[in-house]
Amino acid sequence: KIQSVTIHLQVCLTLEDDMEEIICFDYKLYREQCDESIYKDPNLISAINTLLETTYANSTTPSERIGKAVSTVGSDFNILHLPEIRNLAEWIVSQIMTIDEFRSKNSNTFDFTRHWANRIYKDCNGLCHTHPKQADAVAIFYLDVPEGGSDLVIINNGKEDSNYLEYGEKDRHDINVESGTLIIHKPDVPHAVSIHNSTDPRTCLIFEFKIAEEIYEN
Repeated sequence: KIQSVTIHLQVCLTLEDDMEEIICFDYKLYREQCDESIYKDPNLISAINTLLETTYANSTTPSERIGKAVSTVGSDFNILHLPEIRNLAEWIVSQIMTIDEFRSKNSNTFDFTRHWANRIYKDCNGLCHTHPKQADAVAIFYLDVPEGGSDLVIINNGKEDSNYLEYGEKDRHDINVESGTLIIHKPDVPHAVSIHNSTDPRTCLIFEFKIAEEIYEN
């Protein structure tokens, strides 16, 4: 099923310190580390695992993946429908609002236009891709990254569906991620996923969002 319902999330925010800025090529990304008490919640982990074990997830592989992977992308019932994710979602929003270009919109209501979970397995990697420009930005939360897990690879003027290994080191920038890392970037940033060298899977949660331009009633 195609995910058709936009999730509106409004929260009361206590702003944290600004996120770390990462400048590479002509792109700007933001990184922050989440406290384990938020993302290592056993109920959250169990709920995500259950979602990724569904028939839908196991029959869905993101088009940019090479190798074994499962995903809930496109599913009507997805990660923001899980009550267990509320604390993590609110923390992610609090981080978004420390970024000047989003904070200046003077809104704490977000339209999460798409949201899903990906899990990749040993030797899997991801081709270069971007996200739909209808979103203001993309938030990637790395729920579980084992030692030897994939990194996020930013590619200078990368072409859709190209392999990151086709580019020289001067046109690639690896961003090391670990369990609990949050990365936020504009949708037009070309990025890929390096080869996953661990026998344990890597799980991440992806949120495409817009800053709401209208007020929603609670």
